[in-house]
Amino acid sequence: MTQGYHKKILVVDLSTESWHIEEPEDKIYRQYYGGYGLGVYYIYTHLKPGVDPLSPENILGFCPGLFTGTPSPFSGRYMVCGKSPLTGGWGNANSGGTFGPEIKKVGLDAIFFKGKSEKPTYLFIDGKNIQLLDASELWGKDTIETENFIEKKHGPRVKVACIGQAGENLSRISGIVNDLGRIAARSGLGAVMGFKKLKAVCIRRSKENEKLELHDKKELMNQIKQYNSNFKEMAKKGFMTKVLGSMGSLAPLLRIMKKNTGSFDSPGMAKMIVQMFSTTQLGTTSANLVSAQIGDSPIKNFKGIGYKDFPMKKAKRIGGKKIKKLMKTPYGCFTCPARCGAILEYDALPYPEKETHRPEYETCASLGCLILNDDLDLLLKANELLNRACMDTISAGGVIAYVYECCEQGLLTEKDFKCAAYPEGFLPKWKDNSYLLQLLKMMINREGIGDILADGVKIASEKLPGSKEYAIHANGQEIPMHDSRQDPTLALTYIADPTPGRHTAASLSLDKMGLKYFLEELGSFEVNNENDLGKQQAKIAKFKQAIEATGMCILSLNMGAYPFLEIIRAITGWNVSIDEVVETGYRIQTLRQMFNAREGAIRHYISQRAIGSPPLIKGPLKEKSYDLEPLAQDYYEAMGYQKNGVPKKETLELLNLNLAVEDLSNAKGVTITLENEYIKKQITQFKKSFNNPSRIQPLTGG
Repeated sequence: MTQGYHKKILVVDLSTESWHIEEPEDKIYRQYYGGYGLGVYYIYTHLKPGVDPLSPENILGFCPGLFTGTPSPFSGRYMVCGKSPLTGGWGNANSGGTFGPEIKKVGLDAIFFKGKSEKPTYLFIDGKNIQLLDASELWGKDTIETENFIEKKHGPRVKVACIGQAGENLSRISGIVNDLGRIAARSGLGAVMGFKKLKAVCIRRSKENEKLELHDKKELMNQIKQYNSNFKEMAKKGFMTKVLGSMGSLAPLLRIMKKNTGSFDSPGMAKMIVQMFSTTQLGTTSANLVSAQIGDSPIKNFKGIGYKDFPMKKAKRIGGKKIKKLMKTPYGCFTCPARCGAILEYDALPYPEKETHRPEYETCASLGCLILNDDLDLLLKANELLNRACMDTISAGGVIAYVYECCEQGLLTEKDFKCAAYPEGFLPKWKDNSYLLQLLKMMINREGIGDILADGVKIASEKLPGSKEYAIHANGQEIPMHDSRQDPTLALTYIADPTPGRHTAASLSLDKMGLKYFLEELGSFEVNNENDLGKQQAKIAKFKQAIEATGMCILSLNMGAYPFLEIIRAITGWNVSIDEVVETGYRIQTLRQMFNAREGAIRHYISQRAIGSPPLIKGPLKEKSYDLEPLAQDYYEAMGYQKNGVPKKETLELLNLNLAVEDLSNAKGVTITLENEYIKKQITQFKKSFNNPSRIQPLTGG
């Protein structure tokens, strides 16, 4: 008897309007868990190499984690997987809310889509019935309208994941939304869904659904009860709550003291994180003010300095406390004790509904300090517009910043922005965001220049001569709102992780935020000498993949001790050790890497500005500049990969990845190039740049 999973995945062929159930062997679940672990195994073994991401041959997966659907804390997430139309390599996007657990509760471990429908369609699962229904009436509707329509038709208990107009129009920076505003945003997988003419995936479970069997439910509930009790103790309001609630006001002092995101590493970190995200009710917006001032948030398309270009008086206008004043209802994702989400009541929205999801930190930064926008009204309207169209707010903000700089440099003029609303055109520029909503609408609808911008800054810069310098991305994906110059291991993940340009990838920054206290068995991540850096980066990358495969939220890693091994045993009956967990993550990461090797998508491109080439001359990131290649080589060596990033044959065999060995003959790795003269002048060994062995130091000078 299977425990913790159903041993059933649904495979839908949209071309033939048919579906079937596949039953993977039990060993596959133990080797890959769930989430994008199961996703990469299925897609790697079923997808032909070299297919166009926007073709019927691409496979799109909806994959809840191994823990998803159980009462385990922080475990409600699911991943959308497929070949990315944005990067050309492995793509996955993560979302919370309540949709992921429904896949497990309806008796499935994953849903995969092949082919392409001739007309708009949606999948509807009701009890034992699985149907492909006509979505022609839904095509063109935004995600709120779509979910409301489906709920009215199928009942209030239906759970929906759908695309908006951005996905329908094949924007390579579009995502997939559930719960009216929780978004699997990155990798451009909304475009894959749009190409397949798949408007939505809808689930309404019934009493007929197969119950998820657990190995030891009593022990599971005991572990959960103890964890939640400890969490509530940390979350008790007190003096720390008041301090953290006001931390934004201390941002200038923290900047002067040269504090950054790794400066508060201590056994008390977990309590501080719990208080910051949960008890203050600020959620991730608790970082809005501080990050903009200490060098974490990129400013003015990565060329600005927070205290000069976006000072406190501006940052406060879009700060967490300012946004909290609009809060109507706090909420949390499925099984989340932190409950860091919120619904805002905002009458100024140009829609019948006057409620909106509170924008997360990433959105506040990308539509705020990155583009020098301190207008909260505009930020909230832009966030709601993008949620409804389902366009990634990180990438959208990156595109707007790119546009502003292109206009500043004279590469774009007023005539380039002609549209129906402005037949004479308009000119976007820094500190004047009056055209922000219009620009976003043009991107969503591919109107005028929006047709170019809808595919992200890399593709736009290839079509607009002379603009490459202003397109800030890593391997094709816009860089997130954690500046890569603050920590080279973060910058490393932006180029070397199989899904590039992601702040949720595994860097040693996680350790600085308290990961070492999450699971005692993991041991230390200390960097005691220059030879430890690549090894520890590899260690954290391996473990992080196992976490993703269980469906746990990344924030859980920073909120104190978690009975991870005990919960695996209680759910599945597997008597796993920490070594086996790390090996599972290692296997997942390596197969993701092999996917990119097979697709020729291992690249080390990152915009020179984003690694300090040339460096800023003032501010928290003053003179910080990195040559990432020595660090990448150390990481690859520790992972058992070749210097070009392709896994070695013995590594594949060690991880029982014989299914990928035959692909080594056609695998393509990175070719090391240094495009910028400034970096060439700094080719002295990166390892020797350590002044303090416990901290990573940048290369400077030149």
